[in-house]
Amino acid sequence: MDKAGEPSLNLARRIGVHVFHAGNRKLGWPQFLRQADLAKVYLNDEGHITFVCTVMVLRRNPIPAPCSDIREHLGSLLNRGDGSDVSFVVAGETFRAHRAVLAARSPVFRVELHGSMAEAATPSITQQDITPATFRAMLRFMYTDAFPGDDELGESPSETVQHLLAAADRYALERLKLMCAQKLWENVSAETVVDALACADMYSCPELKDGCIGFLVEEKIFRKVVLTEGFLNLWQKFPSTIAEVRERIVGHDDDD
Repeated sequence: MDKAGEPSLNLARRIGVHVFHAGNRKLGWPQFLRQADLAKVYLNDEGHITFVCTVMVLRRNPIPAPCSDIREHLGSLLNRGDGSDVSFVVAGETFRAHRAVLAARSPVFRVELHGSMAEAATPSITQQDITPATFRAMLRFMYTDAFPGDDELGESPSETVQHLLAAADRYALERLKLMCAQKLWENVSAETVVDALACADMYSCPELKDGCIGFLVEEKIFRKVVLTEGFLNLWQKFPSTIAEVRERIVGHDDDD
């Protein structure tokens, strides 16, 4: 830290790892930094120097534990369908799954599959208002906790993520919901901000909504978007959101 107690940038550098072996009497590190620089930049008026570092203590003869492979195992279970006890029909396509896994991951599925609803005793359930691609991606997440890769999002990634966000909201998959919101925010632009804002409002994503409104009220963006058909649809469906945009614009102009 520098004399003011802030991280110093003028001599900051990555220095890698230096190993101090047990029993080595030479505990210092003579090539760490020049003494003149140390006194000039880091020594404060009280004669103190503060170092920021990471110390890792290694056990003798360590036995490393392998990385968790539960994701691969559950993913394989989904692929093979071993022991599946429920199936879902989505637009003519059938997906086999396991009630226990779905119930553990989603409170909505827990009620449907283990409660008093008709689906609890039904071996095959027909799903409405969802595409096979979206249902497949949602199932994959529920078994592996992994968000679909870019190559799995198809030719219209933004649209696919919007559909997946709707499914995550429908089945109360909060982690997937936030991951979808983050993906939409990463790709926000003048062309996509209105659709992202509509999704944020429709599926209760306050973080995405706040970010989109902040992006939208920038003068050059707002002028580009305000006369588009998407903005007019947003005006009709979500008037309260438009009111928030107006308030933010007024506040933005006052700040300027």
